[in-house]
Amino acid sequence: MSESSIDSLEKLYARRCHCGLNALNLTAWTDLNARRRFYKCPRPKVTSCGYWEWQDKQQLPPRAVTVIMDLKGKLDVMKVERNKLKRIVDGMEKAERDNLEILFEEMKFISAQEAGKVMLLEKKIKKLKTIIFISCALFVVFVVRIMK
Repeated sequence: MSESSIDSLEKLYARRCHCGLNALNLTAWTDLNARRRFYKCPRPKVTSCGYWEWQDKQQLPPRAVTVIMDLKGKLDVMKVERNKLKRIVDGMEKAERDNLEILFEEMKFISAQEAGKVMLLEKKIKKLKTIIFISCALFVVFVVRIMK
């Protein structure tokens, strides 16, 4: 469809309220008029001109209304269930995040302890190297003196 065709269709189905404004095209969800489209004034109720009109002139068959309302009810129940499950998952994610933060802090603590142990070992190695160097130097001096 061309753009001009769409514009002409919108103009064909458009309604103006008594205020001269483009009326809103909405869908009813009452038991007797489920999914029926209607027009109404776009202004709030207190300043509205009261314009209201069905888009179609006939009601849906009672069986269709029953089926639509039953499906809408099931959809509402599923939305509630989905929100409940979403809250549970969000809670699980928070608990998992908290557990990971605790583990991270424990690992930082263990890492700090291990770093301290490494520093002590490095100091001991430095002392041992010094002792070995001095021992070697004394040995060399001793061997040189014996040889003389």
